[in-house]
Amino acid sequence: MFLESSPVTTWSEEVSRPQVHPTAYIHHTAVIIGDVRIEKNVIIFPGVVLRADEGSPIIIREGSNIQDRVIMHCLQGSSIEIGARCSIAHGAVVHGPCVIGGETFVGFNSVVHEARLGEKCFVSHCALVTGVHLPGLAMVPAGKMLQTQDEVAFLPEAGGAERSFLYKVLSVNEELRRGYKNINHLEVHHQEHRARIKRPAWEGAEGKEALTVG
Repeated sequence: MFLESSPVTTWSEEVSRPQVHPTAYIHHTAVIIGDVRIEKNVIIFPGVVLRADEGSPIIIREGSNIQDRVIMHCLQGSSIEIGARCSIAHGAVVHGPCVIGGETFVGFNSVVHEARLGEKCFVSHCALVTGVHLPGLAMVPAGKMLQTQDEVAFLPEAGGAERSFLYKVLSVNEELRRGYKNINHLEVHHQEHRARIKRPAWEGAEGKEALTVG
């Protein structure tokens, strides 16, 4: 993973660095910049960019998954908060100001900007959600361009199929997080084990090799 501090600018005199909970898994190709706060049991997949160098913070709450090629960025004076147990799916763009409530799904290649989503919303694939406030359980159909608050009243409610889909995605990604963390643990343990193997030490006249393995 690439973690970088945000620079000093005319709008911010503070240098901010990402904060990552030790239980989180971040793929090594992800880029995390500035005041990004990643809570426990989060998984960040390949190619994700979380950039809090203009607006900040970007907060990813417990148990959420941020999938491949997701991009998050904030306008000056704004922030992003992703609630607990959310799924932000492949290729989505989330641009602050933005708040996404817990257990919400944002689908493939969707765009969410300057919006507030209540809990347990379902934004289907390739949708645009901008400048609106969604109540909890709102469902945005695939390909929908949602740009005025008047349109929100006509949205359907997320039903059992949508909830079932989200919970399956959450379950799969939690298992992946545990698996990747276990792989990393084994690799670190192997490296530490190799580091404890000392070079051969010759015992003078006897000419015996002493090799200590930790």
